[in-house]
Amino acid sequence: MRRRSDVKSVILIMLIAAIVGLSVAYALLSTTLSITGASTVNAASWGIKFSNLAGSATGSATYTLPTLSDTSLSDYEIILTAPGDGVTFTFDIVNEGTIDATISSLVKNTPSCSGVAGSSTGTTDAPLVCNNITYSFTYSDGSVIAANDTLSAGETKSVKLSLVYNSSATSLPSNDVAISNLDITIIYGQV
Repeated sequence: MRRRSDVKSVILIMLIAAIVGLSVAYALLSTTLSITGASTVNAASWGIKFSNLAGSATGSATYTLPTLSDTSLSDYEIILTAPGDGVTFTFDIVNEGTIDATISSLVKNTPSCSGVAGSSTGTTDAPLVCNNITYSFTYSDGSVIAANDTLSAGETKSVKLSLVYNSSATSLPSNDVAISNLDITIIYGQV
């Protein structure tokens, strides 16, 4: 019987050794990973606006200065009477916010010309005027304003809006012509 008991003891010792060996092997093959940290979201602000409006005329052109608010330039009147007359409004587009902005959409309408009420020759005079005016919206250095242009946080860009009766015009209208459809819409979005 002792032999059987010795075999059982040997098997029990081997089993205990196997369990200890597996535990050590498991401990050698396990790794604990941990991630810790903290985060902060800083205050941000959005603030694209117009400022610093000025106007100038060339030739015998006259104008009323537009009404300027943070987000609009409106209610101006320009009177051109001869080739070479023009009016230019200069103003700034300012990013007072902390977020960089980009022009996501820019729509500049094409001017329309029509005879003034009571004029019987508007159909002749209107195309004559529209074919001889230049309507532009550019940066002050003359470069074109376009979609995807950026305005970084804290940056100011000077722009100019001009309506000019081309000096190369060889004919003048017989009657007054109204110029309309001078709207421009600029939409800024986050970069």
